[in-house]
Amino acid sequence: MHDNKLDNPESGTATPRGPDTKLDYHEIPVIDWRLSETDKPRFLRELRDAMINIGFLYLGNHTVPKDVIDRVKEMAPKFFDLPPEAKDALDMKNSAHFHGYLKVDPSNTNDTDYNYRDIREQFNFGGARECHWRDGDPEYLKLHGEALWPPEELLPGFRDTLLAYYNHVEDLSYKFTQLVSESLGLSPEALDVFFDEDHQKLQPRCKVLRYPGSTDGKLGSGIGAHVDGSFLTYLLQVTDHRTLEVQNLSGDWIPVPPKDGTFVINLGKTLEKVTRRVLPATPHRVLAPTGPPRFSIAFFSSVGLDVKLAGHDLDFPPEVLNMKAARDKKLGVSGEFAFSEKDNELSGEVVLTRKLRSHADVAEKFYPKLFPKYYPNGRPEKPVTGRKEFK
Repeated sequence: MHDNKLDNPESGTATPRGPDTKLDYHEIPVIDWRLSETDKPRFLRELRDAMINIGFLYLGNHTVPKDVIDRVKEMAPKFFDLPPEAKDALDMKNSAHFHGYLKVDPSNTNDTDYNYRDIREQFNFGGARECHWRDGDPEYLKLHGEALWPPEELLPGFRDTLLAYYNHVEDLSYKFTQLVSESLGLSPEALDVFFDEDHQKLQPRCKVLRYPGSTDGKLGSGIGAHVDGSFLTYLLQVTDHRTLEVQNLSGDWIPVPPKDGTFVINLGKTLEKVTRRVLPATPHRVLAPTGPPRFSIAFFSSVGLDVKLAGHDLDFPPEVLNMKAARDKKLGVSGEFAFSEKDNELSGEVVLTRKLRSHADVAEKFYPKLFPKYYPNGRPEKPVTGRKEFK
C-alpha cells in the first residue's frame, strides 16, 4: 500500500509526469512509483530517460509510509536543539565507525566569508549493525557498527524514529536499484553483484543536515557544487526552502524545490563508475538559506566492503549506449571510460582512506596503525574534520 500522495492540480502543486526526453531540461521530472506496478514499460522508460539524461528525479507515491515520514520530519531537527555539551558528547571523534555529530566551522574551509557565516551541523547514523572487527582483521571492517545516540531520557523516541525511517528507506533502495537495472536493459539482479547477499557487509549512511539561515547579522551556510560519492542518494527535504539546485547539460542551475510525498533521488559517483558513466553523477549545490535553518535528511546507499568497482562488466543494450553517446556529445565528452587504480581496490579500503583523510581525530584515536601513513608529521595545526563530509 502506498501512503504517499502527490498533490493534485486543485492544490496548485505538481502532479506526477514523465520527463522531457530532450537533452536540455529546465525542471526535474516526477516519477510515479505506482507505474512500476500498473504500467511497468512506461515506468522503466521514464526512469531510464531521467537517469541517463538528468541524473536527478523526484520519486512520488513511494513505499515509505506517510506516518514514518511525518514522524522523522518532526523528530530529526530536535537533535540540534540539544545543549551543546549533549551534542559534543556524540561528536564523530568518539566513533570508530564515523557516526555521530559533526559541525563544519566555515573558518576551516575555503569560504572567504567565514567570519560572517554560521556553523553548519549534521548528525550521521546508520542501521543497527554490529562491528565484527577483531585484532588482525582488515581495518576497514571497523567502518560498520552501532551509531552514537542521545540518551533516551534526553530525546525520547529519537533513535527508534530515525531507525524506523532508515529501515524503510533501505528497503526501498534495494527495490529501486532493481528497477534502475531493468530500465537499463539489464536483468533486475544485474546491479546486485555490488552488494552482498544478506546486505551485512554494507551499511548505508544517513545524515540529518542543518543549514543555518541568515539571521542576526550572520550569513547562512550552503554547500558549493559537488557530486555525491554514493551509489544512489535519497533526499528528504524537511523544510520548504528552495535552495537545492542541480546543473543541467547546458550548465544552467535548475531549482529542485520540495514536493510533498516525494524523495529527491540523485546518482552518485560509485554508480557512475560501475556503469562506466552510462549513469552520470550530476553536480548539485545548496544555496545559503534565508530566515530559519534548512533541514534535510540524506540516505546514501553503498556497495559491499569487499566489492571492487572495476570487478564486474555490465553489458548494456545498443539503445542505452546510444543515449549515453548523445548525452556525451552534448557535453563535449569524448573517449572511453577508464577505471582508476582505486577502482581495482576493495571498496572498504577506498572508503576508509577517504574518511581517515577527512577526520584526523578519528584516525588518531581509532586507527593508530594507519595514522602515521596519512599524517606523517602528526596532527595538522588546523583541524581536519569533515571538510569533504558535508553533503
